[in-house]
Amino acid sequence: MNRIARSILASATLLAAACSLAMAIASAAEPASKPAGSAPAPSSAPVGRIDPAIDRILDRLERKGDTVDSIEAAIEFTKIDPALDETQEYKGILRFKQAKPNPRFFIRFDEHKQDKVVKKKKQWHVFDGQWYIETRDDSNVITKRQMVRPGEALEVFKLGRGPFPLPFGQKKADILNLFSVALAPPGPKDPPQTDHLACTPLPNTDLAKKYATVHLYIDRTLDLPMRVQTVEKEEEKEIIASFSSIRLNTGMVTSQLDMPNMPDKQIDTIPLEADAKDGASR
Repeated sequence: MNRIARSILASATLLAAACSLAMAIASAAEPASKPAGSAPAPSSAPVGRIDPAIDRILDRLERKGDTVDSIEAAIEFTKIDPALDETQEYKGILRFKQAKPNPRFFIRFDEHKQDKVVKKKKQWHVFDGQWYIETRDDSNVITKRQMVRPGEALEVFKLGRGPFPLPFGQKKADILNLFSVALAPPGPKDPPQTDHLACTPLPNTDLAKKYATVHLYIDRTLDLPMRVQTVEKEEEKEIIASFSSIRLNTGMVTSQLDMPNMPDKQIDTIPLEADAKDGASR
């Protein structure tokens, strides 16, 4: 999986955590050195006690998640490298649908902007419940990586567990078990009519090794994240995922989440390693 793909999935993953957790990727705006105009420092609730305002926001997120069957939204994914003074922006669509045994998602980026140069080249990132599939217009290969065995139900989207944490449908308890959550005061660059949650991964967790504070901006009407920001510690890059034109429960059919037919591309299939138990029984 290339670095852009890992970052996109990491962003989506944190988003999921952030959505519930308020920290999903909304804290992406905290690089090693705070940029000018960064959000004011939030005040967090005392350890062992939850600020009633935060509690209400997380309850709203969880209740909304319980009603979601499908989501379609425009997505803008931004990656900022302060060391190189470089910004890359990707624009496209995100689709998510509950399914058995595992949920599915479809991300297609239609536009890439770097150094003020805009390129209309598509790239796809798809999880069909078993396989993660990716390709780009300028590649002649479709890569399929098996994430789950046939018929196996795993919490592939759960914060802190799965490889694809998304900002939708996370549970309050999971967020509070993994983050210290604070309610930040409104800032001039916040999306309109949103609550800003700053989520700091708890010490000695996998999330704390990977991400700085995650900032989540939750729409007060939709009760869904409109922006998630954080910093990836390994690459020291800020990542921001913004959502707009969100549509819920539109009767999405599974074909809308399929990778389009690309007969001219080769398929590189990477299955999971054989299970040790299966191997021993043969």
